[in-house]
Amino acid sequence: MFVQAELESILADKELYYLPEYSVITVYDDNFFVRNDYDILSRDQRNYLITFFKTFGFKQSSGKVMSKNELKINFPKPKHTLALSAYQANFNQPAENELYAVTPSTFAEVLFYDALSKGKDWGLQQLQQLINTCPYNIELIRDINYRSPIEQITIATFKTLTEHQNTVVVDKFKFKKAL
Repeated sequence: MFVQAELESILADKELYYLPEYSVITVYDDNFFVRNDYDILSRDQRNYLITFFKTFGFKQSSGKVMSKNELKINFPKPKHTLALSAYQANFNQPAENELYAVTPSTFAEVLFYDALSKGKDWGLQQLQQLINTCPYNIELIRDINYRSPIEQITIATFKTLTEHQNTVVVDKFKFKKAL
């Protein structure tokens, strides 16, 4: 999908989180969450991603898509409904020609769905790595996945992830401003 220089820049950027095995990318937003937040990219998150990808020759082809040759960066239309997941099953597939810009919370859902087959310990490790770069709304993800396939794993990991995120925020993000 990306050429090596683009991939290295994405992985080196302190605001971005990306794993090549998924078709999603996320960007740091904040380290303060309200349980019933909307799960949508903020204007500043969108602008950060747009500016970042423009440096590699991507152009905005619509309000929801940036393109460069056959590659696309998609900004999914936000759902303006509280307590609604933005997760899509295609997010768990490797990115070939399309990448979706999502919130850290939606990225966490992608990892939770993979943890169903890879195990809780794998999921905890991956989610803690996400938190180290992009804290996410742990309560929201637990709440909106009531009666979903990942309900039990979000409940089982809630305390551990909350403690980890609280430590990371105090140690690393205490004075960091939202984008």
